[in-house]
Amino acid sequence: MKLLHRNTTKFEYIPYTGEESDLDENEMHTGEFHPVYGEPVEYRGNISTPSGNTTQTFYGMDIRYSHVLVMDKPDAEISELGLIRWKGEMYEIRAVRPSINSLSIALRKQTADHADGEEE
Repeated sequence: MKLLHRNTTKFEYIPYTGEESDLDENEMHTGEFHPVYGEPVEYRGNISTPSGNTTQTFYGMDIRYSHVLVMDKPDAEISELGLIRWKGEMYEIRAVRPSINSLSIALRKQTADHADGEEE
């Protein structure tokens, strides 16, 4: 599968680099951690309209997602721990499925109420 350049859009992949310990007012470690992300890397791909049901069996029955990102670079270093910034919105990567000629990524929009992307 080869994507036409005109059908792709720019997005930024923000790689996960690890965790840092939170500090309290006395500069002591609290035992809680927060994720740390690296510098954004720009890519191009085709991002679907919001659905979440088109290829649900491809990603698994228990994965909730809102968009599917397809790239014609199966060797792109994109991890499920990173984030995607597209059109000013942040998306968490729910699943990454490489194939011979493409890379399919399930995305879930992050919200303020549900930072982990899960809805009740």
